[in-house]
Amino acid sequence: MKRRGFFERLLYNWPAKILSLVAAIIIFLFYRMSTLDERFFSAPVKVLLPEGYAIAEEYQKSVKITIRGEENKIYPILESDIQPYVDLRDHRSEGIFMVPVRIKKTGTALDVQSMEVRVDPAELKFVLARVVDKSVKVKPIIRGTVAHGYEMAQYTVTPDSVVITGPRNHVEKIDEVSTSVIDLTGKKSDFNTTVRVVVRDPFVHVKGSPVVNFFAVISEAVILKNFKNLDIISVDLDSNLRLASSLPRGEIKIQGSQLLVENLTPDDLRLVVDCSGVKHPGKFLLPVKPETPDNVIVLDYEPKEVILFFISTNAGSGEEKR
Repeated sequence: MKRRGFFERLLYNWPAKILSLVAAIIIFLFYRMSTLDERFFSAPVKVLLPEGYAIAEEYQKSVKITIRGEENKIYPILESDIQPYVDLRDHRSEGIFMVPVRIKKTGTALDVQSMEVRVDPAELKFVLARVVDKSVKVKPIIRGTVAHGYEMAQYTVTPDSVVITGPRNHVEKIDEVSTSVIDLTGKKSDFNTTVRVVVRDPFVHVKGSPVVNFFAVISEAVILKNFKNLDIISVDLDSNLRLASSLPRGEIKIQGSQLLVENLTPDDLRLVVDCSGVKHPGKFLLPVKPETPDNVIVLDYEPKEVILFFISTNAGSGEEKR
């Protein structure tokens, strides 16, 4: 009887042999899978952008990383040595793009063999817009009230405008930016401070220095006040003469610092008639002059002149009217 050849024996009952081999491979894979471990962590995504473009909408800034392999090999790996990133540098137009998340291995992750790395999600959506610059005004945000009796006469912001930069669709909507809060509570003198410029849109920032100087001129507040029913008195009247009737009442309208004017009383002001020119009894039209404290401006007063009758002190009883 002739012995079977090698190939004949190899191919003998080959379906059963193939099935046995496949079963062995499956058993081996299941065994390998049962001996592998998985590790999960989140990592920030690095974004590589084309020159002259910026991201114009919020995007998912971190992804879930799954590494699978032998326990003693995957757990010593530092999370920072597996770096997810997306590369948008081939996209040089405005629009919406779905970009795959790639992995860069460094450090402790480089020498690990047979390690599977998965990223979830595998793709991220980005909106790209062209970067533009724009000059906008700076508006100071002022809070608080200066001390009583004082006011902010004027203020300046230097520089009064800054250049902002960012995605075109965001920058075009901004016409002015503000400062951080400037508190003037209780200030009595000129005030100078440095403040930051605040851009509310997170996609836009100030190009160059984000700092401006604020200077406010603080001065005493000036107010107007009208004093009525004031005394009018006569002065320098000849001792041989006296008034035939009582003097009328008057009023004065003044302007001055708030602290000074608020503390004045009617006794601090008066209207005066100079009678030094009257030398004999009779009827006279005499001017009236106001007398007020220093640092007060008289805006108006009434009466400007009065008609007075004078008689001799020998013409009847009674004291000289002053």
